[in-house]
Amino acid sequence: MDKLSFEDWKNSMSFMVDDDFDNSFLGTIIPLTQLINNNCASFSNSDNLTLFLTTNTNGITALKKLKAFISVIGLSEERLKRVVSLVRFKFFNQEFRSEWNVGQISRAIVSNQEFRTLLIDFFINARNSRIGREMPLYYMRNFKLNDQAFINDLSQFSYVERILNDNEIQGKYSNQVGDYVEKKLIKKHLDNYKNTMNADLIYETQKEFPLLAKNLDFIIPSVDAPTILIESVYNITTGSSQSKRADQLVELYGILMRYNANNRHNKIIMVNYVDGLGWVGRQNDLHRIYDASDFVLNQSNIHLLNSILDEYY
Repeated sequence: MDKLSFEDWKNSMSFMVDDDFDNSFLGTIIPLTQLINNNCASFSNSDNLTLFLTTNTNGITALKKLKAFISVIGLSEERLKRVVSLVRFKFFNQEFRSEWNVGQISRAIVSNQEFRTLLIDFFINARNSRIGREMPLYYMRNFKLNDQAFINDLSQFSYVERILNDNEIQGKYSNQVGDYVEKKLIKKHLDNYKNTMNADLIYETQKEFPLLAKNLDFIIPSVDAPTILIESVYNITTGSSQSKRADQLVELYGILMRYNANNRHNKIIMVNYVDGLGWVGRQNDLHRIYDASDFVLNQSNIHLLNSILDEYY
């Protein structure tokens, strides 16, 4: 089994195309969208908005509802954190070195009546609130809970669904794809190989591998008797994390090569599954990963995993 050339590997990078996955991901927003549709007419009432933001409803947490609510009124999570920082030091005279994340803000809304009252008043009355007087109008341009036309928009499924999906309320699509590649796509291929080609195949997932002092995505057949290691990474966008990932894989491969030099009869091979068009723009890092791999794969050529298993398992 020959290793793919770097050019062939690079040129086969693509988006992860799986309509079932995408439809499932998009479908997760439906209950939250419907919840906004059904409750938006009462958002201008402070008691009703308080109830909405402080309770869990049919498995939808107060935190998830807060994230959805600020999205539909055009207040990003980052801006919400700035608003809350202002409230903490200006209205509560708190000294702090770090901002609250949205989870902490949600818990404070639930547990702290004074804090909750200030925010609810801000959401409903915008500039005509204690917080609003300290805020630029730009932040509050969609604070229109008293505008019937805006409420009519919030009652429309397609309007709210688009906003929630654009703001990735159900989590980063790119992160979800990465998890899917790691936990489902490669696993599905291994299981298919086991069911159709070699019933004796066994593997372990997300196990600490002492030699490398790291949890690995797949170890074949086991931590105690490893033959093939598979690591996966998927990037839609580019960023410094890709250089860090390359650094890590280069370091791991160096350790593995030293082990193999001293254990020629128990060689362990490294397979790196790397995909996503974000890697096309980071070719230096991609080349480093290529050099730190015995074999390389992506969605376009995952079928080659069969030949690797045939030869080394």
